[in-house]
Amino acid sequence: MEDDRLVRGAGNFSDDHKCDEAAYGAFLRSPHAHAEITYIDVSKAKNVAGCLGVWTAEDLKKSKINPFVADLIRAKQYPNRDGTLISAPPFYPLADGWARHVGDPIALAVGNSAAAAIEAVEAIAVTWKALPAVVETEKAEIGPSIWSGIPGNLCFDWDTGDEERVKEALDTAAYKVSLTVTDNRTVTCFLEPRAALARWAPETHEYVLEAGVQSLTAMRDRLSEILNIQASKVRVISRDVGGGFGSRNVIYGEYACLLFAAKELRRPIRWTSTRQEEFKSTAQGRDYVLSGTLGLNSGGNFVALHIKGVCNMGAYNTGNAPFTALRNVTRMLAGVYTTPAMRLELKGVFTNTVPISSYRGVGRVEAIYILERLIDEAEKCCGIDRVELRRKNLITKNQFPFRTPTGSIYDSGDFVENMRQALQAADWNNFLNRRSLSKARGKLRGIGICNFIEGAGGDSSEFAAIKVSGDNRVKIRTGCLSQGQGHETSMRQIVGDALGLDPQCIDMPEADSKITSQGTGTNASRSIVRGGSALFEAVTILKEKALTFASEILEVSEQDISYRNGLFLIDGTDRSVSIFDIARQRELTAQRFHRNELVTYPNGCQVCEVEVDPETGETQILSFITVDDVGRAINPMIVHGQSQGGIVQGIGQAMFEHTIYDRSSGQLHTGSFLDYCIPRADQLPSIEPISNDCPSPTNPLGVKGAGEGGTTGAPATIMNAISNALATAGVSRIDMPATPHRVWQAIQKARKSLVINK
Repeated sequence: MEDDRLVRGAGNFSDDHKCDEAAYGAFLRSPHAHAEITYIDVSKAKNVAGCLGVWTAEDLKKSKINPFVADLIRAKQYPNRDGTLISAPPFYPLADGWARHVGDPIALAVGNSAAAAIEAVEAIAVTWKALPAVVETEKAEIGPSIWSGIPGNLCFDWDTGDEERVKEALDTAAYKVSLTVTDNRTVTCFLEPRAALARWAPETHEYVLEAGVQSLTAMRDRLSEILNIQASKVRVISRDVGGGFGSRNVIYGEYACLLFAAKELRRPIRWTSTRQEEFKSTAQGRDYVLSGTLGLNSGGNFVALHIKGVCNMGAYNTGNAPFTALRNVTRMLAGVYTTPAMRLELKGVFTNTVPISSYRGVGRVEAIYILERLIDEAEKCCGIDRVELRRKNLITKNQFPFRTPTGSIYDSGDFVENMRQALQAADWNNFLNRRSLSKARGKLRGIGICNFIEGAGGDSSEFAAIKVSGDNRVKIRTGCLSQGQGHETSMRQIVGDALGLDPQCIDMPEADSKITSQGTGTNASRSIVRGGSALFEAVTILKEKALTFASEILEVSEQDISYRNGLFLIDGTDRSVSIFDIARQRELTAQRFHRNELVTYPNGCQVCEVEVDPETGETQILSFITVDDVGRAINPMIVHGQSQGGIVQGIGQAMFEHTIYDRSSGQLHTGSFLDYCIPRADQLPSIEPISNDCPSPTNPLGVKGAGEGGTTGAPATIMNAISNALATAGVSRIDMPATPHRVWQAIQKARKSLVINK
């Protein structure tokens, strides 16, 4: 439904919001990774022509603006191993006395024009006392202290699983394989950078924020806490959004500052982040170092898995990252296998880097990546083919619902069939013939496989409402909002199918917290699982209400009425009344606050084939096969598009994207697209997803979610394929990202080692 306007360039994104009287905001950002602000003078900035005002942290504090509020409810669900709670240092909208990463916002200037605001920012005088910085995940615990009172820069220390059982199983295992992997940090590359229009409405005493977000209510509630005002006095409007990926679900200091200044000036303020600002201020993703040991018996059955590692939280807690990291790695540790004993030890650390947030596939990617890499490594020590190792350890269809050792309850699936279809589509059995052809051309060919699974649904509740109007229109609302997932199409389809109406007569208003004041939002592949279910249940309530009205209008018993394609018909007669006729006589509305604690588990299997040029290190993806189980595809084209987009993001992490901070200064080396590479269309294969849906019994639609499965599996799939190719050149190990330079270096090192050994 939304495609037409978007492909014609008629979308309405954040920077498209019209407001002729708006002023412009710009932010002074820290040039240091770690520094004390010993002096700041804004007097010259205020005298810049066209400058309307300049504010620092001190101004915000005087006006009783609060730091971000920590999520203590979830913190109690994930205590440290000693029983204490996650560290939650204060996170101010503007840095209060100390800057803790390059790009930390220090001051806001507002001008009559964007140029005046930028000139005012440049006129702010700051004296800095540079402090030692730490950016490396592995060295954070022994590095310089970032926060007073937080020893070892430790954010959390999580331990779960059966320690004794895992130790015993590994001690007696016939085979043990260990591996350490790095999940490289990624920059969130939105289609549209963050932008906002902030207004103060004096007639209603409301703050109004127009910005691309993932949750109206979460943004509203967090802003109200920071601005020290009732939530009902904050209004959030979100229209078209150029990508979310979890990073738009974070509360950013810029939004609170802009709203504060809009009230101070009694004037709307526009702000659009530059790409360079995005690289050093928008929440980033991944950044884990994980070590794993997988134990197998003599027959190749998995007996135990122990994962231990550290994840980098950046300089502050964003609110969602600590919990999603803990929950999702724990939830997905088993993958799709029947490993009986598991343990996870995971620490989170603060560093002088941009804060980490939930990023597409958070926790899922990391768990599946190390597990699937370990299985490929296990082939080398036990001599059992990697496909056979996977096949013999797969959870089978008759084992559902399946409870994993870390407490997940998988709802449905056919993992064996997923893998069979993927192997067949990839022509796996004839791979060696294709490898020979590549070898004849001087190329290294490899093939990789990954079975993936990810937990979808996020928060257990969601809101939906429906109204049938006498003008032959149906209006629907949910707490979920789209960042490109096609909600307008899918949600209309759900309602259209349930009511037997053409989706063209169904309208979804823009996302506005004044219109939809309830709900959770879009994250964790939850929109169809939670929002779609809420909408379906609201339609069911509406049909029941309409049946009662139809009975009154037709003057017959409800038992004598059937419903078909918008009509209530008296059985055995030609008398009927349409749902729109009823709406002209009665108010026909319904709403539902859906609650469901059960999680759905989208899953699948991917196979990738690559060819590597040993002289340049360039890797070409020759084919990428994915078999997806999303429970039930409401719109298969959208599901396939989500799968393709997710896979491309996974390919980006595996082969191209790498966020690099200088180890001594903390400066961001990859601060723009000149230095940070994302995949282009000409570097990608045609990806044709295959569906093998097994409806979920956990919700009325049978859906599981489709947003993150592609990303969850792709890094392991790609790296297993590249590793398989490089093994023929003597390369024993390579980690993400497998850039041409890194691949070439690995080959040269292997060649040098071969010469030395000879």
